[in-house]
Amino acid sequence: MDPQLSDSDVVVTGMGVVTPLGDDLDSLWQDLLAGKSAVRYWDDLADEGFRTPLAARVTSIAGEDAFRGSRMAVAAARHALTNGALVPEGILGVFAGTTMGESIAFEQAAAGKGSNLSQATAKAFPQAVHDALGLQGPVRAYATACAAGNYAIGAATQAIASGQIDYALAGGVEPLSRIALAGFSRSRAMSSELCRPFDRQRSGMQLGEAAAFLLLERKEDALDRGARPLARIVSLGLSCDAYHPTAPSPDGKGMARAMISALTQAGLQPGKIDWICAHGSGTRASDAAEAKAIHQVFGEDAPAVSAIKGALGHSMGAATAVEAVAAVSTLQHQCLLPTVNLLESDPEFHLDVFNRPRDVDNLRFALNCGYGFGGLNSALVLEAS
Repeated sequence: MDPQLSDSDVVVTGMGVVTPLGDDLDSLWQDLLAGKSAVRYWDDLADEGFRTPLAARVTSIAGEDAFRGSRMAVAAARHALTNGALVPEGILGVFAGTTMGESIAFEQAAAGKGSNLSQATAKAFPQAVHDALGLQGPVRAYATACAAGNYAIGAATQAIASGQIDYALAGGVEPLSRIALAGFSRSRAMSSELCRPFDRQRSGMQLGEAAAFLLLERKEDALDRGARPLARIVSLGLSCDAYHPTAPSPDGKGMARAMISALTQAGLQPGKIDWICAHGSGTRASDAAEAKAIHQVFGEDAPAVSAIKGALGHSMGAATAVEAVAAVSTLQHQCLLPTVNLLESDPEFHLDVFNRPRDVDNLRFALNCGYGFGGLNSALVLEAS
């Protein structure tokens, strides 16, 4: 059952990121507007024999140790608290999505190097944040593949709205995974060229890594402490089509069900959505299925569509969290982000996809979409404050 969020008044008051384009929110926004991409060739990945040694990697967090992801998580969470001007108090829960947890620890264990794998599961990330910041509240992890960030944000919003907690840090974390790099390469999902979401000549994705957290709280609490709401979390639609372990259902119906669920909960007609922050992985199959899903829900009058994985790579469990940050920033700035690396939109899609920033008036509702292996589909509605 989908979380019932639409009656809540839970708002975003702070955000923090650690991304391949940097850890500062303003700099990240400007780089995305400028169409910059962090994807590049990596000698170490080539030396290790990877067929496609292209990736978007974080350079601000040094080292390749077993718990690098936890350091990324703590850094992003600290940024969110600082950005939201909140001194940790009350019951503050940590909700984090991921695909693989501390993947480096598992890679080291496979190579015969000692690692305590009980501390490397998905729970490692929210636990690290909880311990480092000295928080009093629940710790929750969501290993729901590339939709995990949306799952975490939805669950945190529900916990706040129901009165279980006062505040939440919700998002996603994913350090670069060589296991995933090998898997995507073998499945021929990786591109030896730039990732071009929704492009006519798109040929695949590149892997990324990131951490992103949103500080969530009740609107009345935010106003009482003088914090400025950045956006409201409206609703989260979920579905699972279970079509294939790795491939999306070609008809896009599972993705469409998640979008419809989100709109239904919010009491919104499709025409009220002003912009879609799309999954846009850049693979032939996924982009085609997503385009069909958008048309099933919105018809020929679909809203504008952007995708940012060409800039940041695909950070799996962190992707929808980073994209939620991008969506909130878009609502704040009233400017639509371009689809980085797009040259020519696939004419079969009939979508309004663009490669230049676009100023808009009265941008109110955004839909943040993310889909994962196993047919896990998510659509998060955000409203400008």
